[in-house]
Parts: sequence; structure tokens; C-alpha cells
Amino acid sequence: MKNKFYSHLLKIEPIHDKFSQIDIKEDEKESLLEILHSHIHVTVIDVILSELDEGKKKEFLHLVAVREDHSGAWDFVVTNIEQGEEKVKAAIEQIVKEFLSDLEADL
Repeated sequence: MKNKFYSHLLKIEPIHDKFSQIDIKEDEKESLLEILHSHIHVTVIDVILSELDEGKKKEFLHLVAVREDHSGAWDFVVTNIEQGEEKVKAAIEQIVKEFLSDLEADL
């Protein structure tokens, strides 16, 4: 996965651990990880945008999509969103938890 502005909060080791416990092909693991990363990215962007007014949304999206300024985007989040880091971290943790639960349900 390409580094994202929130990569320092991404803790998916439990998923890799679970993959090592189940019989799944390598290409299937990679596909599932791509889906997970996409879901996380969309959710993180949604969490952030839901906290910003229109002008700030455009500014943030410019940092992320146009300039690809990961450091600037993260600084923007922690500066402009009250408890921004905690909100992003909680969203990521919830997705990982649900993903693990789905994997375990399929065992």
C-alpha cells in the first residue's frame, strides 16, 4: 500500500496474524488487503470531511489529492479538527475489528 497521511495510525498486524492461521492463497490475501485499505481510506476521508466546513474541505482535499502532501494533510487534520487524531484512529480500529470479525466468521 502506498503511504497515506494516516499511515502511522494503521495497525493491521492482527490481520496478518489471522491470515497466517487460515488456508488462503497469497493472491486472495492481497485482494483482501486492497479492499481493507480502500475501505480504511474512504472511511478516514469521510470522517475528516464530516468535521470540516466547505472551505476547509477544499483545502484538505487539495493537500491530499493534488499536492499529495502527507505531512501537510496530517498537520491540517490535527490543527483543524478537535480530537482529529483520536477520531481517525478510532475509525481505523473499528474497520480492522470488523474485518477480523468477518474473517473469523468465515472460518
